[in-house]
Amino acid sequence: MAAGVEEYGIINWFTMLQHEDATLQEYEKSLLGDPGKDRQAYEASSPITYLHNARAPLLVLQGDNDTHVPKEEAEQVVAILKADGKTVDAHYYPNEGHGFEKRENQIDAIRRSVEWFDKYLK
Repeated sequence: MAAGVEEYGIINWFTMLQHEDATLQEYEKSLLGDPGKDRQAYEASSPITYLHNARAPLLVLQGDNDTHVPKEEAEQVVAILKADGKTVDAHYYPNEGHGFEKRENQIDAIRRSVEWFDKYLK
């Protein structure tokens, strides 16, 4: 059995567009085009399109105040996998943004990841 850990990952380009800051919105559009006209590009490159096929247990780690990849992205992953009856767990770090800057949170994220992999890969 394999396992995974996701840290502040993009899951759905459409919801990213709704929740990210204006600069990132423009950057996203420069990569993927207009979300109305180029809907297929957004769908094909959004992991949410394929998430129901996930089989491995997943640990999601996310900062509560991430303005680059908002918390809503992580919450979607957790909700979908739980609804599908998959093994998923999440930890949200208060007062953290994109990436974990506080040393204690960096250590905690590594500890949680190692414990997750020990549990599902050994």
